[in-house]
Amino acid sequence: MQINLIGKKRRGQGSKNWFSILMIVAFAVLGLYFLVNTAYVMIRLTQIKRELQKVDREIESASVAISANKEALAEYVLSKHILDKMSTLKQENFRYKDYLDQVAKLMPANAVLTNIDFTIKGWVAASVTLPNTDSLKEMERNLSDVTSLSPGEFASIFSESVAEDASGQYNAKLHFEIKTNDRN
Repeated sequence: MQINLIGKKRRGQGSKNWFSILMIVAFAVLGLYFLVNTAYVMIRLTQIKRELQKVDREIESASVAISANKEALAEYVLSKHILDKMSTLKQENFRYKDYLDQVAKLMPANAVLTNIDFTIKGWVAASVTLPNTDSLKEMERNLSDVTSLSPGEFASIFSESVAEDASGQYNAKLHFEIKTNDRN
């Protein structure tokens, strides 16, 4: 009987070789898979970084434009606030000139306003010097004429006193009631 020990060894080594080759191939495929995935991730990260840089540049340019608009908007808001405040103050101001103009319209041309007083709230007190009786009659006619009062200025007018002085001039003290629905 002959025993062939070499053939069995070769058969055992052949199957070991296939197993080693299979393991090497599997390890190589697995290593290649991880290498490809790593390369893909690195390439994708580079692309994302480029996109982020592009977005950052766009944000920076947009923020410059927004800050420029923000300054213009702040200037506009401040200007509007100042104009609104001026308008409010103008409406709140007592209209001295309007009332003086109305009183002057009621006086004859040769009358002299010697005193105007706004100290009593809602009233304008005026002292007038008139050179003669004709001027006095003209003033009385103007004051009694309802159409000479402009709407919205005075609610009523009354004379406190009229007196003749030593020189023949007439001194009249008048009171004009300011309408309450008027601005001031």
